[in-house]
Amino acid sequence: MVFVLMVVGIDISVGRSMFFISTIVGYLVTTTQMIPEAYFADARGPLLVLGLVLTLGCAVGYINGVLVTRFCILPFIVTLATGSILRGLGLKISGSASINVSVLGGLSNGRIGPIPNVLIIFILILIGFHYVLRHTAYGRHLMAIGNSARNAERAGIKVNRNIIIAYMVCGSLGALGGILSAGQIGSVAAGFGEGNEFIVISAAVLGGTSLFGGKGNIIPGAIIGIILITTIMNGLAMMNASPFIYTIVRGLIIFFAIALDSIKHKGELR
Repeated sequence: MVFVLMVVGIDISVGRSMFFISTIVGYLVTTTQMIPEAYFADARGPLLVLGLVLTLGCAVGYINGVLVTRFCILPFIVTLATGSILRGLGLKISGSASINVSVLGGLSNGRIGPIPNVLIIFILILIGFHYVLRHTAYGRHLMAIGNSARNAERAGIKVNRNIIIAYMVCGSLGALGGILSAGQIGSVAAGFGEGNEFIVISAAVLGGTSLFGGKGNIIPGAIIGIILITTIMNGLAMMNASPFIYTIVRGLIIFFAIALDSIKHKGELR
């Protein structure tokens, strides 16, 4: 999401993409047996699932990116539409019933020594994409596009291609996050992933990524945003807060993050 926001985009299809892709994987494993459960006794099952998930996530991101760049449709409208389509397809596949994906628990809940798999994946992603953003030409191109797409194009930067790649990165990591979450829970219910996109956007903005583009970082920015959001949500869970309070708090966090970013942007313009 940091990459997408840096090019003055937004992806509100992430939560629904998580639901759609997790539903497909669960359906293939438990219903059609196209990925036999026996494969999960060794590395074949997890590798097949990860490959499928990342491919589907990239495909969703590619569609979003092409619609935004080639057809010049507003990112909000594009991702709202694709997100609605994905949730509808997911509900059609599952019949609105919960799909058991407990077989993915080994991937999500497994450990290498004392360290959980999820934590290892999380750290590798943070380090990898921090390096891409700060130490590669692609990262510099994202910042240039966010500051002025026209000037970036005049400088010879392939604006459309870089934006499409940013959406593909967002889509693939959203899909990965969805399948890991589904494996931890053990099932994919009809409401799985709903509203997660706003938590992700809020975490990115609270971590210093600007909705106006051209500015963002992963270490420590995105980490700080993730910790803040997670602390608030875990605090509500420990207080046994009403489920309706979660929606209110999410809305307040989004409002606070956007207001803070707007005030900061106006100050910089002055």
